[in-house]
Amino acid sequence: MIAVCVSTSSAHAYLDPGTGSIILQVLLGGIAGLVLAIKLYWHKFLSLSGLSSPARKSGRSEPNAGIDERSGS
Repeated sequence: MIAVCVSTSSAHAYLDPGTGSIILQVLLGGIAGLVLAIKLYWHKFLSLSGLSSPARKSGRSEPNAGIDERSGS
């Protein structure tokens, strides 16, 4: 196996711009997919690792948090 890798010669292959474009699209699509997967599963990852705050562990937030309640009587 080492002899094959050492004794290889150049291929003299031609990659046209269309092939380069496809390679670029695959790379950018893969990066976009990874970013989306991380975004979707980030909170689950934090809760499994124990790094999330206790308020987020319940999965609920109070609907009126941060809003002053004023009685209008």
